Amino acid sequence: MIRDRFAAYITWEEFENNQQKLAENSTLGKMLSAPRHGPSVLSGLLVCGRCGHRLLVGYGNTGGTSAKQTLRYSCQRDAIDYGDEKCQSLSGAVLESLVVDRLLQAVSPASVELSLAATADIERERKQLDDHWQQRLARSRYEVEQARRQYAAVDPEHRLVARELERRWDEALRADERLQADYTRFVHDRPTQLSPQEREQILSLSQDLPALWHADSTTPEDRQTIARLLLEQVTVTVEGDTERVDVELRWAGGFISQHTITRPVQTYEQLSNYNELVQRIDALRAERKTLSEIAATLHSEGFHPPKRSRRFTKGVLCQFLRERRVRTGSLPRDVTNAQHLEADEWWLMDLAAELSMPIATLHRWQRVGWVTSRKVMAAGGRWAIYADADEIHRLRRLRASPHGWPQAYPTELITPKTKSR
Repeated sequence: MIRDRFAAYITWEEFENNQQKLAENSTLGKMLSAPRHGPSVLSGLLVCGRCGHRLLVGYGNTGGTSAKQTLRYSCQRDAIDYGDEKCQSLSGAVLESLVVDRLLQAVSPASVELSLAATADIERERKQLDDHWQQRLARSRYEVEQARRQYAAVDPEHRLVARELERRWDEALRADERLQADYTRFVHDRPTQLSPQEREQILSLSQDLPALWHADSTTPEDRQTIARLLLEQVTVTVEGDTERVDVELRWAGGFISQHTITRPVQTYEQLSNYNELVQRIDALRAERKTLSEIAATLHSEGFHPPKRSRRFTKGVLCQFLRERRVRTGSLPRDVTNAQHLEADEWWLMDLAAELSMPIATLHRWQRVGWVTSRKVMAAGGRWAIYADADEIHRLRRLRASPHGWPQAYPTELITPKTKSR
């Protein structure tokens, strides 16, 4: 492409400015990253690393819990438009904690001083480039003047020579005009130099920014604006269905940083080190360690449970073992007596272990009527769940079925089988 080869309605600079305005006004582009009223700092900046769509923001509506704690990002554009499965999702609190720490670190006084020192180096390089441009411009003007003098000195009777010298003069003039236009663009794109007063002001603001960020007077729109000044895009990729998430921060100016965070997951099987965790627990139990000692050892070695638990405790470890049908203590005989159970009945805890699911989840299914159950008062009020082979197959399908908006559970999976008398 040869710019300015033919006469145009607008200049090339006007064309580029128009394209930039169109991109900024696009409802599928910059409008999605415009500051909103919600507490999400990264709303509109997040992009799915799997499919390339923008992640949507969701706020939980649980009583007594702030929206910030229940913030969640999910990629479900294909699910909304085409009915596909949800691509990926993760807790927003963990992700924003990482990004905010990096943002405040980037504007810390030490980082700002390094950036200002880097700008001084850039200004020196710009000065060298400007000197080179001045040399090219001087040489171009000399060639134009030389071509003009040669044309002026030729005898008018030598028409062929005069025509050739005129052509050379015209080419020199055109080349000088193009060089002048290139230099004008170079000067226009050159960043503005900071004055000493502006440098001092930037350094003073960098010391107050962390306090201002967490101040009650700072609105969510202010935090979002700061994030958009420093970041162009945040790409997140959940590794399979595990707790590991790869985060790519694309900073303003083109620099890219890579990070890895750990998101809360629902089940132990989603943990990337699940097999290692089970082997370690078995080894510690073989050493006759108590549950408290095992929990302390697991915490010191970097193991952690799923969901929102920060560390293993005796209670968490006890529930983990019970869900895997490993008894950690003795119960009264009248409670464990199998004679209290009828045909194809299970204790709720034993059925949860058989289905490899949390006891709380199965208890919720019992409350909403998704299983046939009865309370055995002779066994301390424990719940007996009716589950023959067909019911166990249904419950396994229900457990593995994708749930939540936009699709709900199939009716046949939440309808229990009537117990035969």
